[in-house]
Amino acid sequence: MALCPVCRNALPESAAGYCPNCGASLASSEASPPAGDAGSPPPLPASVAPPPPGTPPGDGRGRIPWDDRARVGLLTALVETTRDVLGSPTRFFRAMPVSGGIGSPLLYAVIVGWAGLVATALYQAVFRSIAGSHFAAFGDRPELAAMLGWMESWGGFFVQAVFGGVFVVIGVFLSAGVLHLMLLLLGGARRDFEATLRVVCFAQATSVVFLVPFCGQLVGFFWTLVLYVIGLSQAHEIGAGKAAAATLLPIVLLCCCCGGALMLFAGALASLVPGLATP
Repeated sequence: MALCPVCRNALPESAAGYCPNCGASLASSEASPPAGDAGSPPPLPASVAPPPPGTPPGDGRGRIPWDDRARVGLLTALVETTRDVLGSPTRFFRAMPVSGGIGSPLLYAVIVGWAGLVATALYQAVFRSIAGSHFAAFGDRPELAAMLGWMESWGGFFVQAVFGGVFVVIGVFLSAGVLHLMLLLLGGARRDFEATLRVVCFAQATSVVFLVPFCGQLVGFFWTLVLYVIGLSQAHEIGAGKAAAATLLPIVLLCCCCGGALMLFAGALASLVPGLATP
């Protein structure tokens, strides 16, 4: 019976690439000798070696393909990581290290996030060239309509293509900051901010859905929310309900604020326009 080289638990015959017990990658490891064989087990490969003594619980919980990009290549690691995040998010985030620096996950977020941003900007520029700007409703605010329309133009596409990586980094930090604040308020922040940031970075895998025109952004938005719930639950080792509350609470608060602002605007408009005010 084969054993996991990290946790030493028995591996089922159907194990494909990762240990179902600890999430360690089995791609570069050799099968362990059957239990009871004489002799010492072979040394573990560096890519699956267990964390050093004294490592805090949850750190080095396993290996994800992105961590092996120096060995397998950047493109292969990018494809495998994106596939695992979208196809097996629970297993991926359970194996994802929750510490070790933010540079590596940010690099992944910038690559896939930039691709999705550029694709969206390209579709908007093409659509505007064919159908014109759909911000004509802001006729009473021509400066706002002009700014929003310019963002859809080829000039806006160029700016987003050049500075897209910066926009992605800003968006990642803002999203992670809001999510971690919600976790703190709900008592679900069992790890530090880096764990939340890593979840947000790898959840950028949904940016590849933006390559699909028209419906890609909508599908990607809801898929990202699902990944946030799964990722926060696994990274902070909390229940899915608390992770969902931390993810959805900012959206509910935003909707309430927008609804309140619209009601105030409608009330002010009714009081100013003759015939609309209540007698």
